[in-house]
Amino acid sequence: MRILLTTTSFTDTPGKHQEKLKSLNYKIDILRGPLKEEILLPIISNYDGIICGDDEITRKVISNGKNGKLKVISKYGIGLDKIDLKSADEFGIKVCKTPGVNHITVSEHILALLFSYYKNIHLEYNITKDGKWERLIGHEIYGKKIGIVGYGRIGHELAQRSKALGLIVKAYDPYATNKSIIDSKVDFIKNINELVKDIDILALTLPLNEETEGMIDEKIINSASKKMVIVNTSRALIVNQKDLIKSLKANKIKAYLTDVLEEEPMIQNHPLNQFKNVIITPHIGSRTYESVQRQGLMAVENLIQNI
Repeated sequence: MRILLTTTSFTDTPGKHQEKLKSLNYKIDILRGPLKEEILLPIISNYDGIICGDDEITRKVISNGKNGKLKVISKYGIGLDKIDLKSADEFGIKVCKTPGVNHITVSEHILALLFSYYKNIHLEYNITKDGKWERLIGHEIYGKKIGIVGYGRIGHELAQRSKALGLIVKAYDPYATNKSIIDSKVDFIKNINELVKDIDILALTLPLNEETEGMIDEKIINSASKKMVIVNTSRALIVNQKDLIKSLKANKIKAYLTDVLEEEPMIQNHPLNQFKNVIITPHIGSRTYESVQRQGLMAVENLIQNI
């Protein structure tokens, strides 16, 4: 068996996931992703399986894989928006993901971004690095109203941690079950327009698909009763990027805190870097030793079961 491994955190982080993969005695080829379509096209047919991150696994790539040996695409993570799922199903290529393993670390990252912004930690770090001593006034997050859009594992975990910190939690998810609503003891709102009318923080914890792309646009931002802090650890395109820049320039958003960009790695002179009230982290929300091992082990198990 020959396997292509493209996810960098799997490769860079020692642990049981690497030991498990090595124990299979498969031939493992490592290429540092995310890989573009043109890189994958000439090589994918050589592999029985791929453990991937956010590589461009298009219809052409899947077709070439099917013409070769490809049997399984094991996604290291939960976002499948870079994989042409319809084509994979058509060609009989199994697609797997790793749910339920990164909800703790991603919810912690959301809170870390919020603490950094409200306590001016990102600013104070740079100020003291320059040898200065400037004591900025911050804010408590206690008592702030947070609206969570998407109430899967990450949304639920964020809600519980937010309540423990004294935030007032509201949520919107049209697919949430009655049981999850009752069990969570969270104030569920019927639609997103109503949700943004009375919150301080809008946290996005939902997948990118045809329904959610561009969901947060100028209309939603303008319908908020106050300027919001928007936190995005899902996918950049859930927020309409043109409307985001326009709203930041017009001072209609209190802050934008994001772990995801439309194009990664970040391009030089990225338009978001012009704003002092924007914090960007390089897609590290799930990049902890604990989470990497959980995701890695599940990705390997998915590979074994479907190859």
